[in-house]
Amino acid sequence: MRCKHCDHVLWNQPAPAPGAQRVCSECGEPYQPSDFRFARGKVRFCCPQCDTGYYGTSAEGHLEPAAFDCVGCGRHLTMNDCVVRAHDMEHESEAMLQRDMPWLDESIGSGARGWLKRWGATTSLSFSNAGKFVALLHRPPQPMRAAAFMSVNALISVFATVAVGLILPALGNLRGRVGGGGVDVEALVIALAIALGAAVALVVFAALPAVLVGLIPRGGKPVGTARAYEAMCYSSGALVLSLVPCCGGLIAAIWWMVQSTRAMMALFEGESIGKKTLAALLTVVGYFAAVFGTTMVIMRL
Repeated sequence: MRCKHCDHVLWNQPAPAPGAQRVCSECGEPYQPSDFRFARGKVRFCCPQCDTGYYGTSAEGHLEPAAFDCVGCGRHLTMNDCVVRAHDMEHESEAMLQRDMPWLDESIGSGARGWLKRWGATTSLSFSNAGKFVALLHRPPQPMRAAAFMSVNALISVFATVAVGLILPALGNLRGRVGGGGVDVEALVIALAIALGAAVALVVFAALPAVLVGLIPRGGKPVGTARAYEAMCYSSGALVLSLVPCCGGLIAAIWWMVQSTRAMMALFEGESIGKKTLAALLTVVGYFAAVFGTTMVIMRL
């Protein structure tokens, strides 16, 4: 259980005085234990007066009933009054109810509306906090689903970037103004083909930094290209910045490099600073190689 603002560990924090706001001891951010979801039976909620422990049994690992009298001292308690402790602090992450990457979470919704919600939630997460979403990748790697997510962002980015230079002139038939206007179908088809080719190239060449970072050992074995590729793809929410007029493409490229580097470093949480630094350097090198490769593909189309 960690502060949602500064990531400080919140286990074993003293209970607040009656009527006082519970806050993170590191940054002062207000919180309540009920703000978090726990694994059933993995968390002890202890009476602040006599330390009698109770285990959460609801689907979200919360206490049932929500309010009761302590059997040890008779004090009236709610879950938010208690000191919260993981049952096994050596494996405290197992006490938290595992969350899925929103893109993979079918419970968010199905159909077009559910798809849009999942894409929006994942894009928002990767755009602002790519270093933390890696913790949501606890399933076996699913690189093709990650590639599908990145494909959406790549299409948005590429079409936003080439629209002014290629598609809009074709729609306006700028070559045929004298002839009376209309849509230049041939030019439009070429422009769309270039845009689609560039998007595909971007998704494919994103594997370059993943191959490099995937070779770095974590826990005695390589982290794996598939997992690193997931991190690269799910950090692509930054590409939506391409929609910003004039310089959006450049801003998107820089921010994606920053966020993908943060995501790759997060793959080595708990490892040495040397491995994290190596992951960052290889991500940047692979990123520029991917940009170069995508540019070459566009020039040949």
